[in-house]
Amino acid sequence: MRIIYSGLLYLLAPLVPLYLKKRGKKNPQYLENWHERFGWNLVNPSTKPIVWFHSVSVGETRAMYKLVELFNENLPEYQILITTMTPTGRETAKKLYPYAHIHYVPYDLSFSVQQFYKTFKPKLGIILETEIWPNLVHFAARNAIPLYLVNARLSNRSYIGYNRFKMVLASILNKFTGILCQDQNTLNNFAKLNYSGKLAVVGNTKFDLVLNSDINQLIMLFKQMFAERKVITFASTRDGEEELILDNLDFSEDVVYLIIPRHPERFTELENLLIERNVNYQKRSDGNLIKPETKVVIGDSMGEMLAYYAISYLAIIGGSFKDFGGQNPIEAIFMHVPVIFGNSMYNFNEIAENCLTDGCAYQIDSVSKLSDAIHKMLHNVNEYVELKDHCNQFIDKYQGASQRVFDIVKQSL
Repeated sequence: MRIIYSGLLYLLAPLVPLYLKKRGKKNPQYLENWHERFGWNLVNPSTKPIVWFHSVSVGETRAMYKLVELFNENLPEYQILITTMTPTGRETAKKLYPYAHIHYVPYDLSFSVQQFYKTFKPKLGIILETEIWPNLVHFAARNAIPLYLVNARLSNRSYIGYNRFKMVLASILNKFTGILCQDQNTLNNFAKLNYSGKLAVVGNTKFDLVLNSDINQLIMLFKQMFAERKVITFASTRDGEEELILDNLDFSEDVVYLIIPRHPERFTELENLLIERNVNYQKRSDGNLIKPETKVVIGDSMGEMLAYYAISYLAIIGGSFKDFGGQNPIEAIFMHVPVIFGNSMYNFNEIAENCLTDGCAYQIDSVSKLSDAIHKMLHNVNEYVELKDHCNQFIDKYQGASQRVFDIVKQSL
């Protein structure tokens, strides 16, 4: 089956430059260091043995900060290698980890992956969240590289999809040395997929976030831009949600609504919706001070979500008002911002339930109730302050996953 998969990838490989060219029109950084993605002309600048971390983009790159620091401080005889998939993830890694070697992960082509492992020869691999690339996993096992899936998350809905390919998937999964899960439900689902390696619930390293200097500088910039405006943030909204949200907002409230689509290609779609509705708006990318008459700001930037949360009075979690399964509310709560989300939170079911139980979130069963929920949080000060206090307690309660992961995976060195 892996042979068929690899063959299909090689057939599609000639299309990759076209994909990079298309992405490069919107972000020229996609055209930089492209040889790394194919495993060409790779260079290992270190003489030390390597510990390799892979994160997809900005959120995961920040989420592993404490874990990477534990390795760097306690095992200085190893060189840290960090791979990402996106330019924003790469730039974030450069800022956060000046001591690390930063690289793009290779495309999941046999040749590219083998060249990556041949060049860097990692002694240990740690992959953040549920990034399961068959060749990357297969050749790690062939090269006797212990490989861990960390912050693993597998919802019941995703399990149903994976279960259709259970026989094939199990052979890939069982090449992981360990799968360290965010919650018990994820552990149960991987067990049902016949994973027989080390399974453990360790929590989520996103609870161990650290604010570094670049984020603090961005927060100061945003505070100047928004002045004293009270900001209601809609984080990582998905296709079709912006229209529903705009139709259920009260524009007479003395607030500014900050809407951040999850995918950059939809920034223009949101702008067109605002023009159609004759809503006074500005774009973050313009860098201008937010005017008193502005009702909506389009968060048309990448990798700045923590700073957006830092200036927010309230955060509404995107992907939860249509059937997308929601987004992770941890970063908002880490910044001591109470959250509101809709019914669709199946991707983060346990976290959402814990947020509600611990009193730092508010759930509505219909987007039509959005305006009332925001009004309540704006005008019921005692309830709002209580939610905010619970945010602090919630983060304190669930921190420590990074240390638990470190204690487990270092045993493979």
